[in-house]
Amino acid sequence: MTESTENGSRLDRIERLMLELATASVRHDNEFSRINATLDRSNQRHEEEFSRINATLDRISEQQEKNSQQIERNMRQIEANSHQGKLNQESIQILTASIQELRNMVSDYLEGRSQT
Repeated sequence: MTESTENGSRLDRIERLMLELATASVRHDNEFSRINATLDRSNQRHEEEFSRINATLDRISEQQEKNSQQIERNMRQIEANSHQGKLNQESIQILTASIQELRNMVSDYLEGRSQT
C-alpha cells in the first residue's frame, strides 16, 4: 500500500469513528433529554403530592387542636358536673334528714294528740 492510500484509509477510519462518536453523542444527548424530562415530570408529580400531603397534615393538625380544645372543655364540664353531683348528694342527704325530722315531729304530734 502506498503512503497516500494508507493515509486515506486512516482518514476514512477517523471520519467513520468521528461520525460514530457524533451519532453516539446525539443519542446520548437525546437519551439524557428524555431522562431529564421524565425526572422533571416525576419531580412535579412529587411536588404536587407533597403539597397535598402537607395540606392534609395541616388540616389534621387544625382538627387535633380543635379536638384538644373540645377535650379541655369537656374535662371542665365533667369537673363541674362532678361538683354539682356532690352538691346534689349533700342536698339529698339534707333533704332526707329533714324528712326524717319531719316524720319524727309528725309522729310526736300525733302521739301527743292521741294522749289528749
